[in-house]
Amino acid sequence: MDFFQFEKYKKTLSTGLVIHNSVSTRTAQDSVIQTVKVTVVDSNPDSNYYDPFLVHRKKIGDRFPMEEFIASDSSGIDDVDYTGKPTVVNFWFTRCGPCIIEIPYLNQLEEEFNGEVNFVAITFDKDYVVNHFLDRKAFNFEHLTDVRPAIDAYDVQAFPMNLLLDKDGRIVQVYGDIIAEHLNLSATLREMVNE
Repeated sequence: MDFFQFEKYKKTLSTGLVIHNSVSTRTAQDSVIQTVKVTVVDSNPDSNYYDPFLVHRKKIGDRFPMEEFIASDSSGIDDVDYTGKPTVVNFWFTRCGPCIIEIPYLNQLEEEFNGEVNFVAITFDKDYVVNHFLDRKAFNFEHLTDVRPAIDAYDVQAFPMNLLLDKDGRIVQVYGDIIAEHLNLSATLREMVNE
């Protein structure tokens, strides 16, 4: 972020329109890489700003209708109970570049919390398309496939989208991609598991 971007960011903060702000740091060989991600919501109805996740952020505290996705799933999963543990729900599809880029981060979370957290990936792709993809690239979530009617009914407008659910299946947080947020998400999951 250069000086001018930072000044613009500071002005945005002062308007109170920032609803999500995160910073993550990682090292790669001899470099320290800091990623800053800011989501801004403009309350001006004449603005051209569009947040595809806002409709879902308004659902924070509501119960996620997992049974609707399970009912229309073509992979053969039925009557799985996702309550009792926190759950990460990932909406993705096999030709989505940002979805594929975040898979290693999602796999890292699954490995860290294996057995303590439910991990579910939901897609409109057909079961055979997902299986072909998984033959080439590991994605260690449970997969609900071919659920376009449920995705459309839930009004998913952008991919990837990640939801964090509490032990009762209520939405706690909504993320776009989690690349910049995986450390924060990991810390939040650890708190939820330890409750």
